[in-house]
Amino acid sequence: MFLFEILFWSFCIYGILSLAKDIYEAKTYKKIFNRINLILTVKDVEDGIENYIRELNFGKNFYNNLVVIDLDSKDRTREILHEIQKDCFNIKIMSKDEGKRYINEAINE
Repeated sequence: MFLFEILFWSFCIYGILSLAKDIYEAKTYKKIFNRINLILTVKDVEDGIENYIRELNFGKNFYNNLVVIDLDSKDRTREILHEIQKDCFNIKIMSKDEGKRYINEAINE
């Protein structure tokens, strides 16, 4: 009977510690999720960029921040991105130089 009680309490303690670990990991995941960014680099893609961005933003995979770096497009890509940005709160549009600084800062954090 004594062995049964030791096993019982061992499993109880293990369960409590496992629950505490899961709660800690969930809070950690939430902190990490809030910092998840998807960085896209685009150039001269006016034909399909709107559908692609909208699918990324409203599809199954929702990204907290969608950073689009325009690599000096010669077509209407940048204007289309700014139109999409009016509807979507989580999109940041950057020029090539701004994008370089953003990535360097993210790497050095």
